[in-house]
Amino acid sequence: MSKFRALMCVVFACCGWLAAPAQAAWPERPVKVIVPFPAGGQLDVVVRLIAEKISPALGQPIVVEVHTGADGNIGAELAARSAPDGYTWLATSVPFTTQAALQPGKLRYDPLRDFLPVANLGTASFVLVVPNSVPVSTLKQFIAYAKSRPGELSYAGTSVGSVTHLSTEMFARTVGIRMEMIPYAGIPAAMSDLLAGRTQFMSTGVVAALPQIKAGKLKPLAILAPERHPQLPDVPTIVEEGYPDLTVATWFGLLVPAKTPADVVQRINAEIMKAMRDPELLARYRTMGVDPVAPHPPEAFGRLLQSEIDRWGKVIRDAHVTVQ
Repeated sequence: MSKFRALMCVVFACCGWLAAPAQAAWPERPVKVIVPFPAGGQLDVVVRLIAEKISPALGQPIVVEVHTGADGNIGAELAARSAPDGYTWLATSVPFTTQAALQPGKLRYDPLRDFLPVANLGTASFVLVVPNSVPVSTLKQFIAYAKSRPGELSYAGTSVGSVTHLSTEMFARTVGIRMEMIPYAGIPAAMSDLLAGRTQFMSTGVVAALPQIKAGKLKPLAILAPERHPQLPDVPTIVEEGYPDLTVATWFGLLVPAKTPADVVQRINAEIMKAMRDPELLARYRTMGVDPVAPHPPEAFGRLLQSEIDRWGKVIRDAHVTVQ
């Protein structure tokens, strides 16, 4: 009898196993990536390069959808409300970590609670520049020049709360100078007035400033990075100038809605890390001024997001920055 009971247990267990529905393999259909900033920008191009590289490995198309507006909040909110099934991703950048401090209590999503970090897709260095009309050649000279003219100088910023704005505020407060921000709708307009001498300073991406630096129309004062930039090897870093806490870079990252299965997050991260070693992708990155990142798990990108939220939140509060 005991043998019979044991046999029946085995039979029932096997039947239960056969009756259990098989878990669907991911992905079974195309994946959507929401880009919350304008098409053709660095983030958009980076995402499309990554999608092109990892789509074959996933066996499904990766469709990039651009949903702009409200400094990236429209796209972020759309992604936050999506099903956490691995089929909707959010590609974003630094503004994702500034919005909570810029608009306290107004966001319809929480940047940490409503998303899971997946991977950093790359970074882009910043540089401090002045036009030829400003009679300085080094960062120390500029600081002395600005201190002798408190409140007289202005700097170009792309918008209130942008990296160009906040990095300059952080710099000015650290070195003890006062400058007025002149906001512009984008880099081209800001660069035009800077070159004309209507503004006297700008913190901007190396890729935007490099052509004018090479043409001798802008003077680079410091790279906001721990190491010198390969295309500007003679320009000292902000660390060399004695300000290690002022390093700044634009990062491009990927997130998914909270509660997305952990194995899906790990799979996406693994494929992206493989793509980062692809020679063709690395060559494309170099041409657009983007630096690849070292292999890292999702948790490492999560720590970056938290540190960026803390850092820019402090700058915003200390400088009393608000947006309408």
